[in-house]
Amino acid sequence: MISSLTQTFSKIDDVSKKVGVAYDTFIREKAIEKVNKKLAENKIDIQSVDTKDYEAMVSDSCKDIKETYYKHASQGLMVIMGIDFLLG
Repeated sequence: MISSLTQTFSKIDDVSKKVGVAYDTFIREKAIEKVNKKLAENKIDIQSVDTKDYEAMVSDSCKDIKETYYKHASQGLMVIMGIDFLLG
Protein backbone atom coordinates (compact mmCIF):
# COMPACT_ATOMS: atom_id res chain seq x y z
CA MET A 1 0.00 0.00 0.00
CA ILE A 2 2.71 2.48 0.97
CA SER A 3 4.84 1.52 -2.00
CA SER A 4 1.97 2.13 -4.42
CA LEU A 5 1.35 5.55 -2.85
CA THR A 6 5.04 6.33 -3.10
CA GLN A 7 5.06 5.32 -6.76
CA THR A 8 1.97 7.43 -7.44
CA PHE A 9 3.48 10.50 -5.80
CA SER A 10 6.73 9.88 -7.63
CA LYS A 11 4.91 9.74 -10.98
CA ILE A 12 2.96 12.90 -10.16
CA ASP A 13 6.21 14.65 -9.25
CA ASP A 14 7.86 13.49 -12.49
CA VAL A 15 4.92 14.68 -14.59
CA SER A 16 4.84 18.07 -12.87
CA LYS A 17 8.57 18.51 -13.48
CA LYS A 18 8.16 17.58 -17.16
CA VAL A 19 5.29 20.03 -17.54
CA GLY A 20 7.35 22.74 -15.85
CA VAL A 21 10.32 22.13 -18.13
CA ALA A 22 8.10 22.08 -21.22
CA TYR A 23 6.44 25.36 -20.15
CA ASP A 24 9.80 27.05 -19.52
CA THR A 25 11.10 25.81 -22.88
CA PHE A 26 7.99 27.10 -24.66
CA ILE A 27 8.29 30.52 -22.99
CA ARG A 28 12.00 30.75 -23.81
CA GLU A 29 11.37 29.88 -27.47
CA LYS A 30 8.70 32.58 -27.68
CA ALA A 31 11.04 35.07 -26.01
CA ILE A 32 13.85 34.26 -28.46
CA GLU A 33 11.47 34.75 -31.39
CA LYS A 34 10.36 38.08 -29.94
CA VAL A 35 13.94 39.30 -29.38
CA ASN A 36 15.05 38.18 -32.85
CA LYS A 37 12.08 39.99 -34.38
CA LYS A 38 12.91 43.20 -32.50
CA LEU A 39 16.54 42.98 -33.57
CA ALA A 40 15.49 42.42 -37.18
CA GLU A 41 13.09 45.38 -37.04
CA ASN A 42 15.93 47.59 -35.80
CA LYS A 43 18.26 46.10 -38.45
CA ILE A 44 20.71 44.81 -35.86
CA ASP A 45 22.69 41.70 -36.70
CA ILE A 46 22.15 39.03 -34.06
CA GLN A 47 25.78 37.96 -34.34
CA SER A 48 26.95 41.46 -33.41
CA VAL A 49 25.06 41.42 -30.11
CA ASP A 50 27.06 40.31 -27.07
CA THR A 51 25.91 36.98 -25.63
CA LYS A 52 25.28 38.47 -22.17
CA ASP A 53 23.20 41.28 -23.66
CA TYR A 54 21.24 38.83 -25.78
CA GLU A 55 20.55 36.61 -22.76
CA ALA A 56 19.44 39.66 -20.77
CA MET A 57 17.01 40.61 -23.56
CA VAL A 58 15.66 37.05 -23.70
CA SER A 59 15.28 36.96 -19.91
CA ASP A 60 13.38 40.25 -19.89
CA SER A 61 11.18 39.00 -22.70
CA CYS A 62 10.49 35.78 -20.76
CA LYS A 63 9.35 37.82 -17.79
CA ASP A 64 7.06 39.91 -20.00
CA ILE A 65 5.53 36.84 -21.63
CA LYS A 66 4.97 35.12 -18.27
CA GLU A 67 3.33 38.25 -16.87
CA THR A 68 1.03 38.39 -19.88
CA TYR A 69 0.09 34.71 -19.54
CA TYR A 70 -0.51 35.07 -15.79
CA LYS A 71 -2.65 38.14 -16.39
CA HIS A 72 -4.77 36.37 -19.00
CA ALA A 73 -5.14 33.28 -16.80
CA SER A 74 -6.22 35.31 -13.79
CA GLN A 75 -8.67 37.30 -15.90
CA GLY A 76 -10.11 34.06 -17.22
CA LEU A 77 -10.53 32.71 -13.71
CA MET A 78 -12.20 35.94 -12.61
CA VAL A 79 -14.62 35.70 -15.52
CA ILE A 80 -15.47 32.12 -14.58
CA MET A 81 -15.93 33.11 -10.94
CA GLY A 82 -18.08 36.06 -11.95
CA ILE A 83 -20.29 33.88 -14.09
CA ASP A 84 -20.47 31.37 -11.23
CA PHE A 85 -21.54 34.12 -8.81
CA LEU A 86 -24.19 35.31 -11.24
CA LEU A 87 -25.61 31.85 -11.86
CA GLY A 88 -25.11 30.53 -8.32
